Amino acid sequence: MPNAPLKPMMLVRPPNSILYDESFWDELADAGIYEVALQWLCLLDERQNLGNRYPQVEDTHPRALAAVGGSPVQRVPVAAFQPDPDLYQGMEWQPPQMPAHLAGESQRMRDALRTGAEKGFKIYAMDDKAYFLLGSFGTGRLNTNRPIPSVTDPDGPAMTAARARDTIANFPEINGILLDGPDFKWEIAPGHRDDMWVEPIDTPANRQFASARGIEMQSVLDGRERFKEFLQSLHPDAARRFIEHSPGALADHRWWAERPQFADWYRFKQDAVEWSVSQSYRAIKTHLPNVMVGNSSRLPFVATITGHNLPRKQAYTDFQMPKEYWWSGGVAGFRGTVVNWLKTLCEWNPGLDRDLAEKWFSAAFDYPMPKDYPVSAYESEATDAWFTTSVRDQTRKMMAAAETADRLVPWVGLEHFGSNWVTPSELDRLLAEMRTQGVTRYCYFVYNSLSPEIWNVIKRHSQA
Repeated sequence: MPNAPLKPMMLVRPPNSILYDESFWDELADAGIYEVALQWLCLLDERQNLGNRYPQVEDTHPRALAAVGGSPVQRVPVAAFQPDPDLYQGMEWQPPQMPAHLAGESQRMRDALRTGAEKGFKIYAMDDKAYFLLGSFGTGRLNTNRPIPSVTDPDGPAMTAARARDTIANFPEINGILLDGPDFKWEIAPGHRDDMWVEPIDTPANRQFASARGIEMQSVLDGRERFKEFLQSLHPDAARRFIEHSPGALADHRWWAERPQFADWYRFKQDAVEWSVSQSYRAIKTHLPNVMVGNSSRLPFVATITGHNLPRKQAYTDFQMPKEYWWSGGVAGFRGTVVNWLKTLCEWNPGLDRDLAEKWFSAAFDYPMPKDYPVSAYESEATDAWFTTSVRDQTRKMMAAAETADRLVPWVGLEHFGSNWVTPSELDRLLAEMRTQGVTRYCYFVYNSLSPEIWNVIKRHSQA
């Protein structure tokens, strides 16, 4: 029996005026694609010397450029509707306001989503609160001095539900909400954006959350430091013993829970993520029972470190969205993550050579690697064996955690923040492997940057 087609939920980012052209919807429908997600449901406002470039530098799709008049513009992202203040009473965080002069543009957005719904599309919106809380909505400039809300911020799930209710009251065509994370950090390279040891865990909200669960915050911080000491003690004999006696340990929830030196750190992260996602899910469902809720996570081999327990998430998600983010370099691509880990482990442990470090990483995370594509080659085109080994392993684990194809909508992306892009050939083989493992849907990041070669790959798998 041939593999079923693999259909993308196509993610669109600003300028959202891409959606105004009816041919956008027809183009997707012609390719057999009937799901669209909005990364940021916002409008773009023109203000002198303020804002960001739209389209972004990497966004090469002709529609992205045509939507802003043919050449890049500087604009400020603002709310796409006036919020209902009653929904946010008593919350510390208040929603962004829509400039009155953009009321007509807001109506154009409503009309565009109505067109999509009438053509049979399901439409999703990303939970946008993290973006506007840091100040980009309304100013165009991130407020880097403002602390990022903790995962355990008491207002977090309530704000998520309020934004979902407010959004769908204004855009009733929206069928679902996508929750992006939260994730605890997973990188070990000093100075990396996702360095787990500089993550601000010791916050008032986190301390209160931990205390309510009988966990001392100092024990959480100590566990994180003990893990660093563990990684800095991987002399060759220790690495070989770990490979022999503890295969798969760092991807195994039981291993973490059974190690007193790490247990409170592990438990705090898992409890915090589960609380945040499950409370958000239940708060949304209380008011919007028919709205579908998806939640993202990292690849299975690092999910445990980031606080996600993928099998348990079935109880508080409608579908899971682990990230098939395989680029190298840049941010959040997992070929790059493996490179960073091995480089750092060898720097921390002078007696550890790259070959043994690679074997340790593969064993520790239960991440199989083919012999013809060593980590030293991760910035080069992947071999076929890598897709039938490493990618196959991670995709199988995603499917096993979700249990059924309708509960799995992995993210697929090509790049982030200056990374090496996944090539058209690599995307083709990735999608083919996903189909082989029974995946039928995914969320593609992102429409605005589609090249003709990539679009042809996506269509080929969608129309198969």
